[in-house]
Amino acid sequence: MHALIIGAAGGIGRALLDQQIAAQAQGHIDQLFAVSRQPKPSDIPAAVEWFQVDGTLQGYQQAFRDLESRDIKLHHIISTIGWLHQGEWGPERRIEALNEAQLAEYFAVNASLPILILQALKPLLPKNELAVVAQLGAKVASISDNHLGGWYGYRASKAALNMLFKTAAIEFKRTHKQLCLAVIHPGTTDTELSKPFQQRIADDSLFTPELSAQRILAVIANLSPEQSGGFWFWDGKALPY
Repeated sequence: MHALIIGAAGGIGRALLDQQIAAQAQGHIDQLFAVSRQPKPSDIPAAVEWFQVDGTLQGYQQAFRDLESRDIKLHHIISTIGWLHQGEWGPERRIEALNEAQLAEYFAVNASLPILILQALKPLLPKNELAVVAQLGAKVASISDNHLGGWYGYRASKAALNMLFKTAAIEFKRTHKQLCLAVIHPGTTDTELSKPFQQRIADDSLFTPELSAQRILAVIANLSPEQSGGFWFWDGKALPY
């Protein structure tokens, strides 16, 4: 089996990579690849092939073309790409806080980039072997579960991600019958993404990256091609769109 972690240096991404490294050491993974904007950490084994990219779509495409040139097929792909806040920009609590540039950034990172990465990954996906592509999502993307309001851009862009992956799943069922696409909510995890909001989170509702990674991998392990296009909670239950 060949596995890939996209966003491998971040909190959840690094935790996922560490667990996949352990799986590789046990012989469960033949080749392990990692993509990140950061350089390869010194403690990552030589057996992990690391691609440092600039975060643009073109950077990801170049990394994937390298794999394609070696006729590599990927069976286990997890992407942690996502954006919530940066500098003065953060979740909008009122409609007056909306601005075009921030909305565009939310959709660019949380919706457009993941689906275009999936597009670039297509030549690396086996047509007749079991494979899964999982993208981290957010429970707040659920339209029917939105009872609090606020967080306009983040909610909407993550909801768009769900629609894009659901639509892609329908298409891929025609050509890649053993493929499962999934969007997974990892729960609120102790990472840079959640730090500004952690004071309002109960201790038992804030998870370590290691625990979130374990749960994500457990969800993936129980998915089947028939469930492709699903939106999943960290405990494996389906979330409403």
